[in-house]
Amino acid sequence: MNKKVIRQQIQEQLKNLPEETKVLYTKRVHQKVLTSPEWQHAEVIAVTISQGLEIDTTTLISAALKQGKKICVPRCEPATKALFFHYITSLSDAKPSFYGLLEPGPYLPTAEKNEIDLVIVPGLAFSHSGYRIGFGGGYYDRFLKDYNGNSLSMAYSFQLINEDFAESFDIPVMRILTEQ
Repeated sequence: MNKKVIRQQIQEQLKNLPEETKVLYTKRVHQKVLTSPEWQHAEVIAVTISQGLEIDTTTLISAALKQGKKICVPRCEPATKALFFHYITSLSDAKPSFYGLLEPGPYLPTAEKNEIDLVIVPGLAFSHSGYRIGFGGGYYDRFLKDYNGNSLSMAYSFQLINEDFAESFDIPVMRILTEQ
């Protein structure tokens, strides 16, 4: 199967996931993230502000800020397909922008790549070896190419597939946490 077909199939499954199941699975995934060594040892965490079908990240952002961790969220640069992470102190620091994503303003302090301890990478489908299918822009693959910190993704177990879809430019995440 190609990435486009996998992307469509997983999006359909996410749309059809009953709300009560989604809430239960999300709580389990959050618990695994919050107790993971990657989270525990991170001082600076990079994470997208979730929306739509993605697993909620706002709960994690709030938890991190309460724990005294620094949070940075990405701003997309469409011309170069690059990500720039900016520190936020509240979810209100982000405003709708590119593709309707909630992004920080470019005036907020920038987090340099080497300052980030953990990147929580979004995705739709994942292989067991950490490769992911995102939303098709390749932004995170470009960012992860020379990133030396920890990376993980959150997924529901049905988003893990036994399909080999990795391409030469794909960069795997180090760990995928699911409700199971």
